[in-house]
Amino acid sequence: MRKRLLLTMVLAGTAAASGQVMPLSYDMLNGETGSFTYWDDSYNGTGNTTQSLSPLSGGLGDLTDGIIATTNWDITPSPYVGWWTVEPAITFHFNPGTIIDTIVIHADDSNGRGGVSTPGSVRVQAGAFDAVYAIPDGASGDPITFSISDLALASDTITLTVYDGTHPWVFLSEVEFYGVPAPGTAGLLVIGSVLGRCRRRWNS
Repeated sequence: MRKRLLLTMVLAGTAAASGQVMPLSYDMLNGETGSFTYWDDSYNGTGNTTQSLSPLSGGLGDLTDGIIATTNWDITPSPYVGWWTVEPAITFHFNPGTIIDTIVIHADDSNGRGGVSTPGSVRVQAGAFDAVYAIPDGASGDPITFSISDLALASDTITLTVYDGTHPWVFLSEVEFYGVPAPGTAGLLVIGSVLGRCRRRWNS
């Protein structure tokens, strides 16, 4: 009984908590050029980050670096990855066992200035899940934040396809995920250590 109780306590203490979940990597076509270059400059996977629409895979970059643009593309272009000839499909990869409950997309609006407006919608695909969400147009022209909640997606890949709105350019500065990360090895190491000490105590 003491063993069962202790194991229950240890498992409860090491259970994964809900919070921000970082993807392992994401795959997509690199951004394009206009008045500036809107490439994924910090991407660390394979592909040419200085060539428009180059296939990028196996890495992380500007969309997950924690830098969220607070001004428009023509004031601070560097946080943005932008596309105008394609509607980007971005596939994010996670550890198996991850559960994603909320997706947050940070995009520019600019109310049409330079051909940039709020994206029209985003398609979310994860396993059998497939849904399209309309993105409300930002009235102020400032960068917008759009959240999709109550998803409960248990999948190691999530693909977001971002469709343009009233103008052709799509500018993203960050994509965030929130939920429960896959169980890590840290909890298993704690359990093994505690049970090892208890076994020695019980056998002594």
